[in-house]
Amino acid sequence: MDKDNNTVSRYILPQNATILEALQVIDAGSKQMAVVCDDSNHLLGIVTDGDIRRAIIHGLNTNTPVVNVMNKSPQIAKPSESRGLLLLRMREKYIHFLPIVNEDNEVIDVVFLSDLTTPTKLKNTVVIMAGGKGTRLGPLTKNCPKPMLKIGGRPILETIVTHLATYGFYDFVISVNYLKDQIVDYFGDGSKYGLNINYLYEDKPLGTAGALSKFQPRNDMPFIVMNGDIYTDMDFIKLMNKHINTEAIATIGLRKYEYQIPYGVIQVDGEQVKDIREKPIIPFFVNGGIYVFTKKVLEMIPNNEYYPMTSLIEKLIKDDKKVGFYNIDSLWIDIGLQDDFKKIQAIF
Repeated sequence: MDKDNNTVSRYILPQNATILEALQVIDAGSKQMAVVCDDSNHLLGIVTDGDIRRAIIHGLNTNTPVVNVMNKSPQIAKPSESRGLLLLRMREKYIHFLPIVNEDNEVIDVVFLSDLTTPTKLKNTVVIMAGGKGTRLGPLTKNCPKPMLKIGGRPILETIVTHLATYGFYDFVISVNYLKDQIVDYFGDGSKYGLNINYLYEDKPLGTAGALSKFQPRNDMPFIVMNGDIYTDMDFIKLMNKHINTEAIATIGLRKYEYQIPYGVIQVDGEQVKDIREKPIIPFFVNGGIYVFTKKVLEMIPNNEYYPMTSLIEKLIKDDKKVGFYNIDSLWIDIGLQDDFKKIQAIF
């Protein structure tokens, strides 16, 4: 988003503006563009300094209405789109900005490529659990650790790391055990990515939370923990902000999962049938394998013992600690099963 000014008004032009007025707004905004809106802030089009140059070359004067030279069908973005998706789309389309519009086509922000490619560095550490064997994937992980399986021509773990880096995360810790040398040799200290990568070496499998007993945070900032076999394009800044704003000791990323009962479901009352629902869909929230923790959580993890994440969450709840949640409403796929692995390959 526009990090120089958190209001979009500096880039907006009224629909009755002239080319000259457009030039003034473009110059003041210093982004080589302006967004044209009606009186209710609905998007009508965009105009760039290049559009105006071409108009003047073709003989139009500076009093010409800007609506005559603007792009009336610009690329737009929705508020729900993640930083990674926006970056990918702008690179593919060779565009350096996108107006963000809501469901009513009102302009609420502008995102710039320059801001996405040079994010502000965040001091929050990301811990990635990559020590599992991936036995459910059968022969695929016989000679390759699950996080190193390739999608889109590169390991899933690399995709996870580089996606998080687009948000400004640069300090990573990877927990390794099974075929650990393949991971350590591939990523090294992270310098080839412009990142800092360290490792937690599990001498034995410690579960999804047990390895955290070896983690020594660099600071008191909340840190992210996620499984190394998940692909998601979620917005990790929104996750972190949700955790901070709710003042929780832990925040769990949740994914909505729906299960359809393959039969008609009958509701009875005594001896009487009260209702029938044909093959109803029952919604659940499932653990998305992505968390934010405060440093105090580490005190509750037994040292160098097998300890699953579910046991840690259960303990936090039992001890009446505040455990929040974040709804992952974007793409999320666990590659732990062969069918899911094939699905993510098809997407890429």
